[in-house]
Amino acid sequence: MAQAKKTIPASQIEFQSPEYVNKMYYLASHYGKYQTLLDSVKGNSEGQLVFKKSQKYVEGIYMLVTPDKKIELEFMMDANQKFSIQVTNPTDKTVAISNSILNQDFNAFNSFFKTKMEGIKALEKKLADKKTKQDSAIVIQDLKKIQSEINLYKNNYIQANPENTLALLFRMSQPIDNFLNKSAEEKLATKTDSIAYLKKHFFDGINFKDNRLLRNPFLENRITTYFNTFVPVTPEAVTAEINQVLNQTDLPNGDVFKYLSLHFVDLYAEPKIMGMDRVFINIYNTYFKNKEYPWLQLKQKEFFKFKVASIKDNLVGDKGRNLFMLTQDQKRIDLYDIKAKYTIVAFWDPTCGHCATEIPKMHQLYETEWKQKGVVVFAINNNTNEMVKWKEFIEKEKLSDWTNVYPAPVVTGNYTKEDVDFQTLYNVRQTPVIYLLDQDKKIIAKKVGPENYTKILEQLEKKK
Repeated sequence: MAQAKKTIPASQIEFQSPEYVNKMYYLASHYGKYQTLLDSVKGNSEGQLVFKKSQKYVEGIYMLVTPDKKIELEFMMDANQKFSIQVTNPTDKTVAISNSILNQDFNAFNSFFKTKMEGIKALEKKLADKKTKQDSAIVIQDLKKIQSEINLYKNNYIQANPENTLALLFRMSQPIDNFLNKSAEEKLATKTDSIAYLKKHFFDGINFKDNRLLRNPFLENRITTYFNTFVPVTPEAVTAEINQVLNQTDLPNGDVFKYLSLHFVDLYAEPKIMGMDRVFINIYNTYFKNKEYPWLQLKQKEFFKFKVASIKDNLVGDKGRNLFMLTQDQKRIDLYDIKAKYTIVAFWDPTCGHCATEIPKMHQLYETEWKQKGVVVFAINNNTNEMVKWKEFIEKEKLSDWTNVYPAPVVTGNYTKEDVDFQTLYNVRQTPVIYLLDQDKKIIAKKVGPENYTKILEQLEKKK
């Protein structure tokens, strides 16, 4: 009679400790900056946890997680994935590792690093007590010595084990100045040369097609350090560097491309620096427009659609779209009819509490600063249901020297529905929303506080 073959798991990881008896524990991994639960198992009567899987995990840093979701142990998922870790001292988490050289190396480094960090903390405390620069300099040298010892440990390990996962993690966590370990005859002549060298070699030994990059917490920090240190903060420069990174990944359906493309989208859909939302549009047009990915969820597609519609027509540097308005006495006036050196377009609501504070502040700045610089204020009532309050507010705050308008209910001419949807064209989701345009109606600045527009105008005037 034929016997069914016993299935041998591709991955079998065992943990043992008296603390694990009859308790549920979880296997977790890093996924970029996130941590995700992968599996669960209940400890047997001997305190043994056995995680089995028919396919191997991606190599990297993994975690054993307690029933209350706290990290019990960190360990390395190696290539073989048939190892055991026994906790020999639950108090200080001393472990005995069987059948995994990589985890033995990882454990040895953690012990070494812990000792060095204790030395660093002691020296930092000592440094705080020093009264003279000379005494401080001695302590600082000792701190640099310990850091050099840590870097030397990592470098020696990388040279001895260039392809293994721990070596990859060491590369990912290297400080920038670690790339300056060049021989005397290769020293770079100028600071510019040094920066160019650092930039060129910053990702040495890092393959963006390697899924192991996501199974540690270092990738995002490394990417961020690169962009913050070496890349000019302009949409053109940032876009070019993003393209260079993404084109080295496992696109179109690999994990690294998926993670990094969404990382950059998230970063520039709501950027901290004005004008950098153009990067989002550039990423979308290159990697997502008219493309389908099996991993892209419907809610992400809807988000892209919404964000593109919200910002594609109001990018800093582009010409603002025309606005079709009526004055208080119902005469047609469009934004493009305004002839001025600068135009401030302000969308506001007479029932908005924030507007009640900001609009008078804007008017004071207009009277004292803006008017002399050639500014015309094109102030738009965003709430046509409150026309009486709108007119009362204009009279109360003496805003008659502005061009006060409201949206025309009917716009005659060869225009589409999109052409007259000012709330989408100028991304008016709340009020007040303020834009600064030049004489050609090109957008100079947007969505910052009134005082910032004063500073921007001063800078523009100094350039002339």
